[in-house]
Amino acid sequence: MESSLPLCPDVAVASLYQEYLVTRHTGRAVRLSIERLVEERSGPSLTVIDFREVAVIDFSCADEVVARLLHDTLSRPAHGARHYFLLDGMEEGHIDPVSSALERRGLAVAARTVERRRILLGRVEGEARTVWEALSRAGQSGAAALAERLNGDPAACARCLSRLDDRRLVRGVGDVYASLFTFLAQDDTGSGRDSE
Repeated sequence: MESSLPLCPDVAVASLYQEYLVTRHTGRAVRLSIERLVEERSGPSLTVIDFREVAVIDFSCADEVVARLLHDTLSRPAHGARHYFLLDGMEEGHIDPVSSALERRGLAVAARTVERRRILLGRVEGEARTVWEALSRAGQSGAAALAERLNGDPAACARCLSRLDDRRLVRGVGDVYASLFTFLAQDDTGSGRDSE
């Protein structure tokens, strides 16, 4: 196992308190509330967006809450602290509108279903998805060790991990990369999670 990943980001929870997330106007209000939560974080941060109380989300709301939030975050200058997002408590009815909104913008996000299955939503090419899934199983790893598990090229694996980090789908510090679920697992033990 790799050494522990330093500089673990703060973990915050953005609970979606409304049961029915429909219309772009509603989505904009929710997104602005999440953006305020993110702005409070000074260093690297992971915001967990909790869907457990959401009965319905439509495409326009998913586009505002998830896709535009990610788009705006990725569009900010690279010199600031990196902010990561993970969706939790996703049900079957949430997946299609969220994934469609992300696909439309060429984005992706890590998510965990109510059954605690780890998935990627949105647009991710095959090789990147394979590397993401392997890192998700490993928890954290260097590129060389992960490439060995996949019988792949270490340099290609390192480039893929770097791109996944740029897209905020994994967290990299130096030569070590961690699945975002690693930080959620720490939270599941009762530490590191703030609530709004």
